[in-house]
Order: sequence, then C-alpha cells, then structure tokens
Amino acid sequence: MKKLIMPAVFALLYIVFIVLYALLILMSATPLLWKIVIGGLILATAPLMIYVFVQRFKEFKEEEKDDLSKY
Repeated sequence: MKKLIMPAVFALLYIVFIVLYALLILMSATPLLWKIVIGGLILATAPLMIYVFVQRFKEFKEEEKDDLSKY
C-alpha cells in the first residue's frame, strides 16, 4: 500500500490544479464559447486521471496477490 501513496497524491494535486485552472479560464474575459470549449476540455481530463488512478490501484492489488503466491 505504501507504493500507492505517491500516485494518489499526484492524482489529487493534478485534479485540484485542473479545476483551479478551469475556474481561472471561466472567470477570464474571453468569449463564452471559448470558455465552454477550453474549460470543458480541461475538466474532461479530471475523470480520466481518476480512471488511471483506479487502474493503477488494481494493478498494485494484483501484484501483491502475485507476490504472495510466489512464497
């Protein structure tokens, strides 16, 4: 489980950064269409990061099971 701490921290920091960046774009003085397109694309990466983290978590769980079966 110790191996999972850094990916979790990285995923959390990435999501926080992406949400703050999207908020910054939404508050800027750009046209509404650009705000929607750019903000939407940026915010679409947050669920992808969660998906990648969950996949990584499953890999770690499977590795631990494989390691135990070796002994």
